[in-house]
Amino acid sequence: MKWFLRVLLWLNWVIVILTTVGYLASYIDPETNSTPQVIGLFMPWLLLFNLLFLIFWVSLRKRWFAISLICLLLGAGQSTRFLGFHFNKDSSPDQIGICSFNSQSYNESDHLTKFLQEIKGEHQLDFFCLQEITENHLVSLRSTTGLDHHYFYKGKAILSRYPIEAQGNIQFDQSVNGCIWIDIVVQGHKIRLYDLHLKSNQVTREAETVLDDINSDRAKAWTNIRRMMTNYRRNSLVRREQVRSIIKNISQVKHPIILAGDFNDTPFSYTYQQFSDRLADQFKRKGLGVGSTYAGAIPGLKIDYIFADEFFEALDHKILKGTAISDHFPVLSLMKIKE
Repeated sequence: MKWFLRVLLWLNWVIVILTTVGYLASYIDPETNSTPQVIGLFMPWLLLFNLLFLIFWVSLRKRWFAISLICLLLGAGQSTRFLGFHFNKDSSPDQIGICSFNSQSYNESDHLTKFLQEIKGEHQLDFFCLQEITENHLVSLRSTTGLDHHYFYKGKAILSRYPIEAQGNIQFDQSVNGCIWIDIVVQGHKIRLYDLHLKSNQVTREAETVLDDINSDRAKAWTNIRRMMTNYRRNSLVRREQVRSIIKNISQVKHPIILAGDFNDTPFSYTYQQFSDRLADQFKRKGLGVGSTYAGAIPGLKIDYIFADEFFEALDHKILKGTAISDHFPVLSLMKIKE
């Protein structure tokens, strides 16, 4: 029995070390060292294992429980980026509703129309930020949502209840990755709304293959795991440059900012931290439960966000996990302009 506990203790230390490196991913530039970014991909599971070890050692009345306890306490601030504990939801007559959704190219357009009809009846929707969309869908989208104004560019669209005073884009390459923005006037205040879609990790296909091969062909499964990690490491460097382009644009804006979209990166990433240094994650302010927004083969990922600056007060934040028309879940935030 002692040898078994010793093995578990060593495993506990490995989990703690990996978790600590994952915490550092937010602050280490991927160009300097991209390994922490890869570990950040598994942070939800590392946190869970730490919690399980904590419970296990406490149940045995072993002082080793302190190892995982200290590790969890050190990362408590970062953990709230993924785990929400806000049970109180607020509302206001002047609230603004913003939804962001990567629709996976609307592979099930009939279901999408039904979803939009439901969200229109159940949730306030003043702005709809979309990724992976074609221009052909805009007429029906505007009709279904009642949002009469829009701006579309290379797979990204913003639908708005308010007239658009100015618009523009930050295009990284010829792909659908990029960022669009609009300026609107809401309640007498000019606001800039960004809709972004950062470089994909290109790990979904490998993850699905790993799940298929893990029992039948382990060598192939490990090859795909290594390829998946390589893709994530390489694309974290690409996102680093994309984020810099967006932040450069943000730094030139003199009015309040809301930023939404598919970041393709975790709450423990360098990408997240760059935006978090300037804006507030609305899930962290008002989210409840597990913040995962990805419905694909890799469970527990939070990669879709809505950020806003201090000009806004968060009222509510939802992840609409009942929706199964994409490999992403829509995220919806309610906020109001501070008095």
